[in-house]
Amino acid sequence: MDAARVSNDLFGRACRLPLALWILRNNKERFFQSEPPQMFGGRTAIRQELDRFVNAGLLDIERPDNESRVYYVRTDSPLWEIVRTARDIVDRP
Repeated sequence: MDAARVSNDLFGRACRLPLALWILRNNKERFFQSEPPQMFGGRTAIRQELDRFVNAGLLDIERPDNESRVYYVRTDSPLWEIVRTARDIVDRP
């Protein structure tokens, strides 16, 4: 099953689910905006989706002192279960 198609049909944008899956699979404690691959869309589209995830409580923002970068940290929101379920379905052979 194609994650981009499922994402577009169920979540409104083709990049939303693949980006959420990338975040879920990312083993780093935090990441910054430029880390998600360009295959998810342009920088503006990725930033918009990250902002949506922050608003939904899936991510928190960290701005360390003396750094211009904005870091995103995955929360323990129960909404991640939706992403995990979608992952299990789209990853089926």
